[in-house]
Amino acid sequence: MIEIQNICHNIMVQTPGVSRVILADKTGLTLIHISRFDFDLRDVESMGAISSAVYLASEQQGYNVGLEIMNTLVAEFKEGKILVASCGNAVLCLITDNDVALGMARMTINSASTQIEGFLDELIAEDIEEDHFVQQDAIVPMEAVSEELPQEDEFLADLQSALRELENF
Repeated sequence: MIEIQNICHNIMVQTPGVSRVILADKTGLTLIHISRFDFDLRDVESMGAISSAVYLASEQQGYNVGLEIMNTLVAEFKEGKILVASCGNAVLCLITDNDVALGMARMTINSASTQIEGFLDELIAEDIEEDHFVQQDAIVPMEAVSEELPQEDEFLADLQSALRELENF
């Protein structure tokens, strides 16, 4: 995750006009936030969630009209721009002022999103591999399971008996 934080930090340092960088997963959970200014954490969380939702909605709209895969979402406002790009299971959002060089910002977000997607894929693969080994260690011999079944049946019988007694009250 350090590599991803470094990529986000480099965007801020190397791209004039970028005021915030937000990485959110596609459920809207903010994973990383870097800003030139101090902001309320609730604002950051809502920005991550909204960026993710708007990107996914725009992507779906593009599919619906046959435009295929969306590269970058660019929203232009009176006081700046918001750029959002997919990073696999996440979205990268840049918030800029009006003076940003839009071509440079687009090139930056596209390059960074590809790099971040690679690191996220590696992290997910590592998690899956670790889970796989845990599951293998958790395999219990069938004899052990069959020996425990009578105790479980006895517990269920006691539980049903207790429930019948409660119904009488």
